[in-house]
This record gives sequence, structure tokens and C-alpha cells, in this order.
Amino acid sequence: MVGTIYALIPAILTILLVIITRRVILSLGVGVICAALILSAFSIGDTISTLLITFSSLVIEEDGLYGFLNEWNMSIIFFLIALGIITGYIVLSGGATAFTKAIIRRVQTREGVQYTAAILGILIFVDDYFNALVVGNVSKPLAEAQKVSRARLAYIVDSTSAPICVISPISSWATGIMGSMAVILAGAGISYSAFSAFLMTIPYHFYVITTLIMVFVVIRFNLNLGLMKKYEADTLQGSDSSIVGSELSNPHEKDVESSKGTIWDLILPILTLIIVTVGTMAITGIQGAQSVTDPEFNFFFTVLDNIALSKALRYGGMAGLIVSMGLAYRHVLNKEVTLPDFLKAFMIGARSMFGAIGILLLAWAICELVGALDAGGYLASVITSTNINPNFIPVVMFIVASFMAFSTGTSWGSFGILLPIAGSVAAAIDLNLMIPVMAAVLSGAIFGDHASPISDTTLLSATGSGCDLGAHFNSQLPYALLSAGIAALGYMAFGVTGTLMTSYIVMALGFALVIFYARRQNVKKVENLHLMPNE
Repeated sequence: MVGTIYALIPAILTILLVIITRRVILSLGVGVICAALILSAFSIGDTISTLLITFSSLVIEEDGLYGFLNEWNMSIIFFLIALGIITGYIVLSGGATAFTKAIIRRVQTREGVQYTAAILGILIFVDDYFNALVVGNVSKPLAEAQKVSRARLAYIVDSTSAPICVISPISSWATGIMGSMAVILAGAGISYSAFSAFLMTIPYHFYVITTLIMVFVVIRFNLNLGLMKKYEADTLQGSDSSIVGSELSNPHEKDVESSKGTIWDLILPILTLIIVTVGTMAITGIQGAQSVTDPEFNFFFTVLDNIALSKALRYGGMAGLIVSMGLAYRHVLNKEVTLPDFLKAFMIGARSMFGAIGILLLAWAICELVGALDAGGYLASVITSTNINPNFIPVVMFIVASFMAFSTGTSWGSFGILLPIAGSVAAAIDLNLMIPVMAAVLSGAIFGDHASPISDTTLLSATGSGCDLGAHFNSQLPYALLSAGIAALGYMAFGVTGTLMTSYIVMALGFALVIFYARRQNVKKVENLHLMPNE
């Protein structure tokens, strides 16, 4: 069954269960077991062995961190726990309340809060994980104050994390993408650099463009689709039904905070976390570049290629944690909060991330098992076996990359498999299609990853925003599909005319229809409000 259509069963089953049951851990668990059963030819003993090996590999790695830990996975988990504890101490110090009061004086509308989160998401472009967790945590108190649902906040965070990183030449994504591009370009005999190719793909990233514009359309015209309408209505009535369960449990424990907190109780830990993380990225990248002996290497790209992101996340998380603990303990010394409250805040913060970590481990496991089933290879073989008009290759690659990333939960894995295929197809048919085809693959991978409930970025966006993962997936999907539909129309227009301007005109018309619908929705809402007293 490896490398066949059956390799898609675990991912499809997981996605269907998430939609039907909204029980994410159950759905992921079933998907993991299903994948292990298929890999083991339905042998119970081999299935158990496969599961043990898979989960142990997520934690243990030979010659890894401290000689035995999986450095990347453990760094992400530590960063999550550190962020949870930092948030707990920011609340205890009164920093969250002080920050909310300070910002609310300047941002006094629901629109303003959402614009703030969107702009922060665009400005923090170095890494999607970092973006999702930091922007979500910083924006939560603002969203709560202005009654913006966590589902809406998670949608904004998710739509401005990976999409902005994939078009930023200075990000954790850039080096991986440019590395693949360099090999493809060299094989095709193309003279321009991978950096030039990366920049040239940006205008053809139709899904990235549409999803970023969609965020601002949603905010400006209060466009509520599907379950988002319910979550927003519930929040306006004082009960956010999309909030994550860990923030609803034991709410009295979170009410303890210093009455003398300042905005710096929030800003200093977050600023320290950002500065140390980005600084460590720069230092490790420069150190790695300095060890390169090739006289023809490009220093800038070599720096990006040598960034130790896992180390940066550990150091940044630790620095932010130390600063937040120090600021919180100052309030203990001043007898504004008690030492038991200080210790309780640590436990509450750490415990708030346990559910997310459990889901993340299951998501990593299913991605690894689906990869072993070679679901991506099957989809790649389907695209290469079809005979289509060359001008429509970009839209076909967009659809295939979308489905692959949605099914596997990984955009990196999807474009890692499909970029070389897209490049070889373009090289064989028409080199002028090279840039549009590669952009379509990247854009499709972003959409699939953005829409998938088993994607780690979907999970982290929900976690950072304090939103239930099922609520985030179900409420975000209509917007992602709408943006993808407009992007697909753009690629189809490109296939018909071969011009970028026509694609933009078609996408602009698509947005005009969306805005018209949003305006009509709001008019009907006002009319219903006027009718209610007469009923």
C-alpha cells in the first residue's frame, strides 16, 4: 500500500474525524494508529512496534541535544512551555491588564485590535512558529477587552504567519526554498541566482497575496462565514465558545494579579524573548558563515543557511522566562502577591500548554507515518502521468500541492517533493514557466498547510491565540477555501492569457464580489436589528 492511493487513508480519515467529532486528540490518535496498521500490513505486533519507534524518535535522537534528545522537537516543546509560563507571570504581575489598558486607550475598537494583530503578524516575518506564538499571546488581552473571538484572532494570526514567511527573503523558510531552487535552476541551465528566482516568484504567490488581502477585507467589512459567525456572536454576548478549554478551567486561579503592574511587565519579557531569539539566529548564522572556506560563497545566504533556529528558540524562551520570573518575583518582594501565588502561576502557565504539546506530538507522528507511506510520492506520480496544456501546469501544481499539504499537514514536505518535479516539467516544456510553476507549488503548499487540522502551524496559531484547535480549523476553513478559490482563478487566467496582469484583474474581480457579499451581509444584519423590536 506504500506509494499508492491507500497511503492517503490515514490523513483523510483524520481530517474527516476532526470535522465530524471536533475531538482533535481522538482524531489524530485514530489517524496515527491507522497509518501504523497500514505500514505494518495490519500485524498487531508490528503496529505496536511501529508506534513505539515513531513516538520515541520524536523525543530521542542519537547524537542530538545533550547526546540523546531530538533537538528540534524538544526545542519547540520547551519554547511552548516557556511561553505558557511567561504568560502566567505576565498575568500575575498585572502586565497583561496594564498593557490592555494602555493599548485600549489608543485602540478603542474591535477593528483596531484586529488590525494590530494583523500588522504585528506581518512585521514578525522571521519564522512562522515564532510569529504565531508571539503575536497570539500579545494580542489575547486586547481581543478579550474588545470582545474579539479567539477564533477570529487565530484566523488572523495563522493568515499572517506562514504566508508572510514564504515571501520574506530573511526568514527560516527562505534558505530551504532557495536551496531547492538553486539545484533546480542549475539542472535546467538557468543563469540567474536562487535569490533572484525567490524574489521573482513573489508576484506569482497568488494564494499568499489573496490570503493577506482577505485578512484586511474580513476586518474592514466584518465578514463572518460559517462557524465564525457563531463564535463572534457568542463573544459579543459575553461567552466566547471558541476559547481553549485550559483557559476556561479554574478561571479563579488566574484572577490573582498585582494591582501595581505596569506595561513593562509585559513588554520586557516579550521584547527579551524576541531580541534574544533573533540575536541568536544572527550570531549562529554568522558563526557558521565564517567557517565556510569557499571563496565564491555568498555571505548573506550562507548566514541564512547556518541559522540554528532550535538553539535560538531555546535561548529566547529561557531569557524571556527568566525576565518574566524576575519581574513577577519583584511583586512578591513588595508583598503585592504571595509566594504560593508565584509558584501557582508557574504551574498554571506550564499546564496551559500540555494539551497543545500532546496534540503536537500526535501531529508530528502522523506526518512522519504518512511520509513513510509515501503519500506525497503517489500524488507526485499522478501529476507527472497526466497530459495537460503547458500553460495550465501552474494551476494543476497549485491544486496538487494544496491537496498534498492538506493531507500530510506539512508545507515543507510538500514543496520539497513537488518543487523538483515542477522544475523538471517546466525545464522540459518551457523555461518561461519555471517561476510561475515554482510559485504555484509554494502557494499551494501554504494553502494546504494553512487549511489542514494536522498542521503544526495550525496548532501553534490556535495555541498562541488561546483558541480551541477544532474551533480554529472549522472557522478558518471557509476563508482559506475562499482565498484559494480566488488564487485558483488567478492561475487559470494566467493559463489562458499567459500574463500576470490578467490574473490580477481576475483576482480583483473576485475580491470585489467578496466585498459586495460582505456589504450585503452587514446590511441584512442592520435590517434584522431594526425589525426585532416590531416582532
